[in-house]
Amino acid sequence: MSWGEFKQKAKIIEEAFAKKLKDPVWADRKQDMFEHWDVKGILNGKLSKFDVKGIRKINRYDKNKQDDITWIEGTNVHGYPGWIKGKADYIVFERLEEWLIVKRESLLKLVNKKLEENNFEKGKGIYKIYQREGRKDKLTMVPFDDIKKYTNCESLKK
Repeated sequence: MSWGEFKQKAKIIEEAFAKKLKDPVWADRKQDMFEHWDVKGILNGKLSKFDVKGIRKINRYDKNKQDDITWIEGTNVHGYPGWIKGKADYIVFERLEEWLIVKRESLLKLVNKKLEENNFEKGKGIYKIYQREGRKDKLTMVPFDDIKKYTNCESLKK
């Protein structure tokens, strides 16, 4: 999939979530890239910024997406702070039946705690720090069950 196709699919997912907001306003390119938020709007009577993530695959070339874990970006491909350290109030994960809306700071605390408990082990796995060859990114896999159990989050039906 080309970068253009990826961005097009991401926009469709973001727009689907934005329909749940009152008075949505889209981030400009700079806000999207450097502040890591896609849309701001009113949800549950509160104006907030949201970074929307589509359903993920475990491996880039997997045929099917899955609904059990997600990737969290601590450092982006250029070596700058990833979206978990951005300015969004909430990270919104698309799931098969719901939007999981997670307080970003709560998710960051969970990830940091679990990585520390795992001695910042490197590799590809749950709470391991994964870096793709030739890139500066640092990612980790987190089970949705943990996100639901240990973070400040809510579920919104699709």
